[in-house]
Amino acid sequence: MWDVRIPVFQKENPGITVEKDLNDGDIIAKITTLIAAGSIGDVVHTHPSQAQPQRLYLAKSMKDLDALIARDKVDLKQWYPAAIDAGRLDGKVISLPFKGKMAAVAFFYNKTLFDQAGVKVPDANTTMADVMEAAVKLTKPDGSQWGIATTLPKDSRTLTGTLRRWNAELLDKEAKKGMLASTEAGAAFAWFYDAFHKRKVADPKADIQKLFVEGKAAMLMNLDFNVKTAIHPAAKQFGYEYSAILAPKGPTGRRGGIWVPDALQLSATSPNPDQAWKVLQFLASKDTGLALAMQKTGSTTPGARPDVYNDPKFVNHEVFPKILQELDRDANELGETYQVPGNYKITEFNKALGDAVNKVWENQGEPTPSYLKALNDELQNILDLPR
Repeated sequence: MWDVRIPVFQKENPGITVEKDLNDGDIIAKITTLIAAGSIGDVVHTHPSQAQPQRLYLAKSMKDLDALIARDKVDLKQWYPAAIDAGRLDGKVISLPFKGKMAAVAFFYNKTLFDQAGVKVPDANTTMADVMEAAVKLTKPDGSQWGIATTLPKDSRTLTGTLRRWNAELLDKEAKKGMLASTEAGAAFAWFYDAFHKRKVADPKADIQKLFVEGKAAMLMNLDFNVKTAIHPAAKQFGYEYSAILAPKGPTGRRGGIWVPDALQLSATSPNPDQAWKVLQFLASKDTGLALAMQKTGSTTPGARPDVYNDPKFVNHEVFPKILQELDRDANELGETYQVPGNYKITEFNKALGDAVNKVWENQGEPTPSYLKALNDELQNILDLPR
């Protein structure tokens, strides 16, 4: 995308030169290092799922955009509301959306394995109870084939999207109180515990993407539609037919999900704020968002805009099946919102959450009501810390 769009920008703005600083590793750690060294770029790609825009703004490393938005009469309705809200702090807009998607709602299945076993393939009416029933039928005792490749997520983002399938929440609406002690959350945890340790239809220690890609699992759940870039070529390599649906319905009909954007911010120390603002707007535009979506490898997350998802070019992607593009588009209608802990203590929160969930994976802790209450109490202690 960069090599397609940056030359366009520079042709339209011959007085501005854009130098990209790409990173294939831990971009959050790199940004922190660059800020500390005083060498952060003018425009920065940050991650609301880690509350990075808010944390960088509170640290006075990034600036708010309100004055620039007002001056240039930028219409914030160009983007999905959840994407704009993810870039707010105390009423101020501190970032614009770069890209975004409804996460944790992609459900892939290996049609070949279903047909071989004579099991009905999933459809729009499939429930989580149906998934478990099918997984039992499609699991082989010798471990050569698993009914489902899935995880009980260890991070707040993906766990929130998963719990919502059972009409549960990780946090309350203000993101200040933990909600894991609820009956609904208990039912969600119980489903995965059963799948891992009682019915043994899922391998808790597996690389779930690898397991499905290699044709060794009949279903794949809790990843995003981006995984199509690995599944699509692998299906031809390993000789199976695959398809997908939106995540199956939970007990109340809810499918789960969490809207997750990526952000663009302006450095508070940029010596070129007006030029940087032009670049930021260009990278948040429809054409850049569509260029992201039309990539054939890596991340294909589209720009966080309805006009990108609804563009005929997006639905009729050159490589990927139309059904996958339509599902990715339609997932936005689920209405599940973005959320992070209200005090932005992501690192501490995810550490406590991950340690407890890992014990469920390892069968060292059964998610009983008392277990989840203890975990919720631990998370609440973190939520009560100042931001």
